[in-house]
Amino acid sequence: GLLLWMLLSMGRARASRELLRPLCRPINATLAAEKEACPVCITVNTTICAGYCPTMMRVLQGVLPPVPQAVCTYHEVRFESIRLPGCPPGVDPVVTVPVALSCRCGLCRRSTTDCGGPKDHPLTCDDPHLQASSSSKDLPPSPPSPSRLLEPAGTPF
Repeated sequence: GLLLWMLLSMGRARASRELLRPLCRPINATLAAEKEACPVCITVNTTICAGYCPTMMRVLQGVLPPVPQAVCTYHEVRFESIRLPGCPPGVDPVVTVPVALSCRCGLCRRSTTDCGGPKDHPLTCDDPHLQASSSSKDLPPSPPSPSRLLEPAGTPF
C-alpha cells in the first residue's frame, strides 16, 4: 500500500511540474530587421516558436549513440516582407521575417530554426529607429501589390 501511494504521489508531482513548463507554441517576439548597406535597423513584432519539448537521455551514454533531441520548431510558418527605409539605390530594401502560425516538437532544421550556438546577427537593434509588426491589424494600409510588403510604422508611403 505504501509503495503504491509513493509511486502515485511521485507521478502526480511530475505531472504538476510539467504543467508549469510552457509547452511548444507560438509566442510574441521582437526581432531586428536590417541590411548591411541600409542605414536603418528596425524592430519587428512577430511570432516565433518557443517552449518546452520532452527529451530523453540514455542511461548508458558511452555504449549507445545519443538520442536525437526534440526542439520547439515551426510546423506552419508564413513569411512577411518588410521594406527598410533609406536604402541606397541599387540595394534591395526588402527583408523577410518568419511568422509562426503553429509549432511542434521535432528535430532541429537549421534551414528554418535557430538551433543554438553562436549568433552571427543580433536579435535586436542597438539603436532602433523604427518599429514594424507582422500583424496586419497594426499595419498602415498599403497599396495593392502581388507580394504584400510591411511598411515600418510611421513611415510615409
